[in-house]
Amino acid sequence: MSTYVFSPAMEARFQDLEKKFPKRTSLVLWSLHLVQEDIGYISPEGVDYVAERVGVSPSWIKGVVSFYSMFREKPYGKYHLNVCSNLMCQLAGSDQIEACIKEKLGIDDGQTTPDGMFTYTRQTECLAACGFAPAMLVNDDFYELLTPENITRLINELQAKG
Repeated sequence: MSTYVFSPAMEARFQDLEKKFPKRTSLVLWSLHLVQEDIGYISPEGVDYVAERVGVSPSWIKGVVSFYSMFREKPYGKYHLNVCSNLMCQLAGSDQIEACIKEKLGIDDGQTTPDGMFTYTRQTECLAACGFAPAMLVNDDFYELLTPENITRLINELQAKG
């Protein structure tokens, strides 16, 4: 039995989804999104809980979580900096952007700053911005035509916002 349970708001949304998807396994992705929205990532307890709710094994759920890059298995900072790693972004200078982020924040790929403010990852294969490369996402906000100067300015603005 899992120690995690949906918050009341997520439970209500899950029950609505159950009506739309009578086949239990169709609820897997939706349920994982609810867990991640609820606590910020997919915890081991969240994996067990989703497995219980949809009637599959925890290892099956873990396989889904590890397959999709949209699911996080550990908490991220308030701002998730996700730099495109595709060839066009690399040719346009994403390595300089990556170096700037690492230097400015003192973290490496997959790490979070000690204050919990920033997490940096270079896991996105393509952001479909080849004509405006290099590109990255900050949470759900898209940034393109990046330079070390505008990355430094953006990080400073985000730090000032808190």
